[in-house]
Formats: sequence, C-alpha cells, structure tokens
Amino acid sequence: MARKPAKVKKSYGTCSVDHLSPAADGGWPKAINIVMAFEEAMKLHLALQASLLDINRLNRSTREGKMAAVNLCLHVGANRITVNADKVRP
Repeated sequence: MARKPAKVKKSYGTCSVDHLSPAADGGWPKAINIVMAFEEAMKLHLALQASLLDINRLNRSTREGKMAAVNLCLHVGANRITVNADKVRP
C-alpha cells in the first residue's frame, strides 16, 4: 500500500499584533480560522489596501506617523470583519 504524502501547511504570510482588545483570557481558543469566499476576501484586501495607503501618506518620522495602525475587528455574531484606523500603544 502506497503511503500518502505528508500534509504540507501553506501560509501566504503572517504578522504580529500590537495588542488585543479586549485582552485575551483563558477562555479564548489558541487559534481562530476565518473562512471567506473569494469576493469577500477581495473586499477585505481592498479595505486593507485603502487603510495602508492612508497610513503610507503620513510622515513616518512624526509621532502620529509612527503610531498609526490598522485595526481588524471581527464581529463574531454578525460574521463580519471591519478595517479601522487605530494607533499602536507606546
């Protein structure tokens, strides 16, 4: 009997998070998978791109430019992700 090849995980990239709000406690799962249709993924892509373009227009040598961030908010009950402007913690 032929062996099946090992399952290879593939990631398109990762990033770190400055903070979670509200803070993660012991009741949170270790990971949450978010599955979306192509069209919805494109909407998320465009929202992220618009947000990043706004941040890119800021002068990164100023405090405002250095603190600028993107907030991805997952509304669990509504199955929605919103992209908002935010600031990282000092």
